[in-house]
Amino acid sequence: MSSSAGETEAALVALLHLIRLMGAELVAGQHRDDVEVLVKAIETKLRAARFPADMPNEDIVRGLDLAQARLRPIFEELRARSEKAHLSDQLLLAPRPSRIH
Repeated sequence: MSSSAGETEAALVALLHLIRLMGAELVAGQHRDDVEVLVKAIETKLRAARFPADMPNEDIVRGLDLAQARLRPIFEELRARSEKAHLSDQLLLAPRPSRIH
């Protein structure tokens, strides 16, 4: 199966978008603490990916490096969104000062 550089880039963009959406759903839900679990799981599974036997090791190494480089900003964004959500949660749960006149 041969693909053009444009097709490969489109597939990569689509997959990265799905990862971003999965992480955003996690942060938006009740599992904000699981962002690091998701990041570690993705990194681990990425390294465990199976590649065709005839694929040159050099291509695999460069491809994995590219994937990690593309994922890094997504992970940073998810961490920042998670931190912001935690701060928002803390503000909502903080006791409000009573107003006595």
